[in-house]
Amino acid sequence: MTIIAGSALAGEKMEVRLTKVNKTDKFEVMLDDKSTGRMAFYFAYHGTYKQEKGGALFDGMNNKGQGSGGMFQGNGPVSGFDVNEKEGDTYRVEWSGVCFSLSGPDGKPVGYCAGGGFVVPGSGTGRFAGLSGGGNFRGHALPNGDFEVEENSVLEK
Repeated sequence: MTIIAGSALAGEKMEVRLTKVNKTDKFEVMLDDKSTGRMAFYFAYHGTYKQEKGGALFDGMNNKGQGSGGMFQGNGPVSGFDVNEKEGDTYRVEWSGVCFSLSGPDGKPVGYCAGGGFVVPGSGTGRFAGLSGGGNFRGHALPNGDFEVEENSVLEK
């Protein structure tokens, strides 16, 4: 992930670790070519963050997101946008990453994703006004179809 910093006033820096479990709202396959192993899809999800490090500003924050991906034999890029909301205050995040499959305990493939993202400049309202920064994420599919995610970010307000 490359982050290019614009001009900003110095603020309070926060090292934050968040976890959540994404619940799938929509998963739409746009291409599924079994002969080549290519697949393209759109997805939407929601979750609630638990803050593990860096205070409680983001604890209990509601997250809704959407994205798209293109896979070749279980590996490929994904990208999307999230809207995060707590008690009416919001901010947006743009993210991208890669997904891949590894064998699970039963020998069936389990999806993993890793990447990075940043707070969309000027998107914060209320307590999130002026929020900037970014970080990385990693996650994996759960047996019930949900997706467990951990995020580590350096943010400034």
